[in-house]
Amino acid sequence: MPPLPRWLLPGVSAAVVLPLAVAVLAQRNAHWHPVYDLAMTEIRVRDVGGRHTPLIGLQGRIGPTGSHPGPLSFYLLAPIYRLLGSSAFALQAATGVLQAAGAVTALAVAHRRGSTRVLLGVAIIVLLLMTGYGLGPLTEPWNPHLPLLWFVAFLVAAWAVMAGDHAMLIPAVCAASLCAQTHVPYLPVTVGVGVVIVVVAGVQIVRRSGTDGRDWRWVVAAAALGFVLWVPPLIDQVVHEPGNLAQIVDSLATPVDTAIGVRDGVDLMMERLDAWQLVVGETQHPGTFVRILSGPGPAQERGTATLVAWLICVGLALHLRDGRLLALHATVATATLVGAITISRIYGVPWYYLMLWGFGVGALMTLSIAATAALVLTQGVRRWSPAATTRAVTLFAAVLLVGLTTRLLVIAPDATTDTPEQTRQLGRLVGPTVAGLERDVGAATGHDGRYYVYWYDASFGGSEGIGLVNELIRRGYDVGVDAQAGVQISPYRVRDPRDSTARIVVASGGWISRIAAEPGATQVAADDPRSPAERAEFERLQAEAISLLEAEGRADLARRVETDLFDVALNGMVGPRVSPLLGRLLDIGVPVAVFVLPPGVST
Repeated sequence: MPPLPRWLLPGVSAAVVLPLAVAVLAQRNAHWHPVYDLAMTEIRVRDVGGRHTPLIGLQGRIGPTGSHPGPLSFYLLAPIYRLLGSSAFALQAATGVLQAAGAVTALAVAHRRGSTRVLLGVAIIVLLLMTGYGLGPLTEPWNPHLPLLWFVAFLVAAWAVMAGDHAMLIPAVCAASLCAQTHVPYLPVTVGVGVVIVVVAGVQIVRRSGTDGRDWRWVVAAAALGFVLWVPPLIDQVVHEPGNLAQIVDSLATPVDTAIGVRDGVDLMMERLDAWQLVVGETQHPGTFVRILSGPGPAQERGTATLVAWLICVGLALHLRDGRLLALHATVATATLVGAITISRIYGVPWYYLMLWGFGVGALMTLSIAATAALVLTQGVRRWSPAATTRAVTLFAAVLLVGLTTRLLVIAPDATTDTPEQTRQLGRLVGPTVAGLERDVGAATGHDGRYYVYWYDASFGGSEGIGLVNELIRRGYDVGVDAQAGVQISPYRVRDPRDSTARIVVASGGWISRIAAEPGATQVAADDPRSPAERAEFERLQAEAISLLEAEGRADLARRVETDLFDVALNGMVGPRVSPLLGRLLDIGVPVAVFVLPPGVST
């Protein structure tokens, strides 16, 4: 097989990465202020390289104090973040670079297969997935999103190992480690697929060379690399009691709720195999994989049809006896089976972000179907020469690649955060808050103060409070939080409120009047995003929701609507008449205020 042109990999990589670059640049003047998990991420990235370098990931649904497994994403984001000035935009740019690196890794692994069609095929599924995920989420450092393109790199590397390229265990371990450390739902699927490819590699080595130890070098090197990448979480496990890894194991082994089960797991996996949605639906409605209400989503029936088509292709591949194609189908089979088992073990609400990796499996299945069809076409057409058919297939793939890149470039300038209202509201609060601290309003003493920050949030679970902590740290203020927030932000920032010189309180909704009534409270910032008409609608819907809850015997929830709307709407198990009312209240939004109070314990 002749070598591929030197320009091919850089050229295809540029076509894939260019929309990401445009999306990042489009947000450079957006004055983005990270909130909630995004703010936590920036705090951890800022800590990299110092005495408080993180050893574990962000807080997750893992027991009372557990976090996602590891800090690898923080370490990888930090260099670009610092190089570009440690701003919020620098974090977005670093995220775009990290995602681009995942895409290019997948392409580089595909390039080793020595086939232009394989490289173009992988590039096409990466572009289709980028369209489905949306460019905004791919430039936003939320931990379920950060591994999205790296998981594709993992699957392509697994395919390469299945095909006998054991050197690709190295990128497989790197990609799997990043995915699994960043968001725990990636852990079981990467471990499951990883175990299979290591076993396959071992069997292949034994068959090829018997006891020749040199053929094991890539397995040993991959194991050593994996150990190095997991040293920080291992250190945390040794120095803390309980260690974070132990909490993860305990959480997975003894879940607090009932798992959704095999039937629901298979159904949800089928949805993520929907080839029509990947190729057509997401091209028409980009971002539906993440923004689940932005357009028609994947369907279980179409996913099942995709699975049937794939099974037919497996039979054809067995007949054709093409080793590379059979390795691809074996990888798809492994990932699909492991994926269905993984989803079946989800407990509680099966939120979409717990299964985002499933679309990567579906994309690889779509590629395997297309690859089988192309091979059948190449070998079966009699009117043309095989070479002409091959050139036609390659040309079609190249045209499709250009079309998908163009489609993404069209939407790239509109890339934006998934929380635009929250980040804009935080931006309107930060300036007045900082100005109040600098003017020594109330108990504030500027940069000389030791501040204790906490929040009472009616609508977004502390989102803007955590965001304000991040913005104050960015500006050099000495900030501490309570023990619960310390799990979210960093344990070393936990502070006794009596050891502060002033307290800063972020209050929203019904909490504003309560905090304003505390002794010594001074308001330094306030924002109400609602128009007069929206305020009137909010008051009417809120009164109606409270009345319905009381009529349904849920007075306990009715009392919390004004002060804990977010939790009541999300976890209150309210009836079908109340649920849309609460959803609309969240959409409208609530006023937020920031207060400075004297040191001490809040009443």
